[in-house]
Amino acid sequence: MNRLISVATFTIALCLLVRISVAQPQPAQASSMLDMTFPEFEAAVSKTDVVLLPLGSIEEHGTYLPLQSDAITSLGLLNDVQRSLRARRIETIVGPPLNIGLTAETGDFMRSGTYLYPGSLTVRVDTFVALYLDVLRSLHDNGLRHAFLFSGHGATSQGVAMARIAREASRTIPGMTAYAMVPSESIERFGLAPEPSLLPLQDFRNFPLLTKLLGSGSEPPRTTHADGAETSLMLFYRPDMVRSGYRNAPIGTSTAFFAASQSGNRADNPTGTGGFPSDKASAAVGKQLLDHRTAVLSDVIARTLATKPSK
Repeated sequence: MNRLISVATFTIALCLLVRISVAQPQPAQASSMLDMTFPEFEAAVSKTDVVLLPLGSIEEHGTYLPLQSDAITSLGLLNDVQRSLRARRIETIVGPPLNIGLTAETGDFMRSGTYLYPGSLTVRVDTFVALYLDVLRSLHDNGLRHAFLFSGHGATSQGVAMARIAREASRTIPGMTAYAMVPSESIERFGLAPEPSLLPLQDFRNFPLLTKLLGSGSEPPRTTHADGAETSLMLFYRPDMVRSGYRNAPIGTSTAFFAASQSGNRADNPTGTGGFPSDKASAAVGKQLLDHRTAVLSDVIARTLATKPSK
């Protein structure tokens, strides 16, 4: 009898031990350098000299998305890209999102772009460029040599400034090669000319796919600001931050969005939105968009690195 009790006690104890060991959280491999300790960062740099740098913004995103939406989605996307590249045996480090971006479109601190709405912040273009050049110099001093910049904020002012940052970093920081990755649909609107530091992302925004998934509203959208597309991305990454009522929220047309952006008059676009309807927005739609965009970014980075000497 005592032996049976001992066996039973041992079995229960073993089961509890297994349950406890399974329940204990296991250390995850950090994706962003912000999540790393300095020894972990040092170890990561010993394996790669490639950094993926997300650029965000602090700007209005309608009445149901937070001001940091661009920062959240750009960082999330580059984390996905890092995992995709790792599956190809290409190691990278995701750099720090600084969040602050350019929201004025007609000049520094001019009430244009989304800067005319409450909560949108901006800095001078020269300040923005100088800040990121200093960040790239610092990353270079930490052993990173190839930088890929991607902006989750689609303003013309920020796209042009990002291209300038990549160009000047490649020219002025010895041993550093920087690239601005820009959707092909935006390059003409930004007025950017081909150059070695500019990497077009072919069909990145993929308006035909967006139309198929979300519909088009009263006119074919040319923008995706605080609309069904951005709402879907946020529903995938941070559903807890999407306010209720987004399905019935009015979405401004791209024409109205651009009109307010240039005029500085909120009456031209009271909602601050512009793009696709949001009634069909979902995490599943966000996942389809992200799968497409992750593949485009990963392919461009892999092809570019294939022409460079590896560490």
